[in-house]
Amino acid sequence: MSVATANGRADGDAGSRSVRRALDVFELMLSVDEPLSIGEIIARLSIPKSTAYDLVRTLTDAQYLERVSGGGFFLGRKLFELGMAYKSHIDLVREGSRVVEELRDLTGETVQMSVLENDMMLVLVKEEGSKPIRIISRVGSRVPVNWAASGRLLVSDLSDDALRGLLKRSIRQSPSGHAVVDLDQLISQVRASRRRGYSLEVNEATIHAGCVAAPVIDANNRCVAALSVVAPEQRLAPADKKRLIDAVRSAAGELSRRIGGGGSG
Repeated sequence: MSVATANGRADGDAGSRSVRRALDVFELMLSVDEPLSIGEIIARLSIPKSTAYDLVRTLTDAQYLERVSGGGFFLGRKLFELGMAYKSHIDLVREGSRVVEELRDLTGETVQMSVLENDMMLVLVKEEGSKPIRIISRVGSRVPVNWAASGRLLVSDLSDDALRGLLKRSIRQSPSGHAVVDLDQLISQVRASRRRGYSLEVNEATIHAGCVAAPVIDANNRCVAALSVVAPEQRLAPADKKRLIDAVRSAAGELSRRIGGGGSG
C-alpha cells in the first residue's frame, strides 16, 4: 500500500509539473507576442530538451499550439475558443443583468437568470418584482432541475442517456410535493419545452406560485442560461400567462443576440 501511495504521489507531482510547464509556455508566448522555436522555449524556460519536444508535440496535437511559417510555434485555436467561452460568460452576466432588470420593469414580476451548475439549477441574477404580492427568490440558490421551468431548459441539450443519468442523480421531490419525478415524463417535458421555446410550471416547486421560462441560446445553438418570470398562481391565468410567455421569450431572444447567439424562437 505504501508503494502505491508513493507512486500515486509521484504521478501527481509529475502531472502538476507538466501542467505548470504548459502554462509557462502559454504565458511566455503571451508576453513576447510572437512565434517561438522549440530552442527558444528551452532557453527561456530552462526546461530539458526532451521535455520541451514532448510538451510542444502534445500541445500542438491538441491544437493549443500551432506551427507557423518559419518553423516556430504560437498560441493555437483551442486557446482562442477558451477565450471566447470566457468572454461569452462575462457577456452573459453583464448583459443578463440588464435584460433581467428590463424584463422586471416590463412585467412587474420577479425575474431570474439561471444556469446549470453541478447538475443543479443555480440562480445567477435576480430582480425582485414591484407588485404588492410577489415571489421572493435568492441569488445563489440551487434547486434540482425537475423543480423549475428553467431547469428543464438548461438540460435540454443533453442526449437522452446523459439526461437520464443527470436526472437519476439529482431529482428530488419539491416542498410542494407536486414536482414531476418520473424519468420518462421529465425527459418528455424537457424535449417539449425546448421544441416550443419556453417552459412552464405552476405549483410544482411552491404552492400557489409558478414561473414561465425561455432559453438563452449561444452561437453554438446551445442553451447556456434561462430567463424566468416568477409569479403568484393567480397571475398565471391564461391571459396573463400568454403575456408573460411572450415577454420572457422576447427577452431571452434579445439576450441570446447580445451574446452572439440565436433567438429562442
